[in-house]
Formats: sequence, structure tokens, C-alpha cells
Amino acid sequence: MIQIISCPLPGGGRALLKTSDIGGATTAKNPQECDVYVLGWAQEGITIDLSVEEFAEVWVSALLDEGETPEYEIVFTSDDLH
Repeated sequence: MIQIISCPLPGGGRALLKTSDIGGATTAKNPQECDVYVLGWAQEGITIDLSVEEFAEVWVSALLDEGETPEYEIVFTSDDLH
């Protein structure tokens, strides 16, 4: 099965992202949004209307979804780490 997630866009509408093609995400200028980098068509990043923490939960849930509730913990490092 191909895992696809639907993400809201800041100006309205939605983006459909193939989870295996997502390379990563960074906090956008607005901390309530994040920039998602997708292999092939959004290599420069696409801004979505989710914080990076919210997006991480959606992305990991989709990657781990096997029809059961996945058990995982997302740990965010301190902003002081580089």
C-alpha cells in the first residue's frame, strides 16, 4: 500500500504527500507552519499549515501505520543543539 498524507495549506486547500518521498521538515517563519521537503516535486520545500511537531506526528503515524495503533514516542531536541 502507498501511504499518502493530506496536509492543509496556509492559503487554503490541501497538499497530498507520499510519506516515503518526504525528506524532512523545518519550522517556517510562522511557528504554526512548517516547510516540508519532498523528493521530486517540492525539493525547495512546501509550506503547510501545521507546526513541525504536528506534522511529525502525522508523518510518523502514517509511516508506522499497519492497521493498529502504533506505539512510538517523538523526541524533539533542545533548540540549543545544532
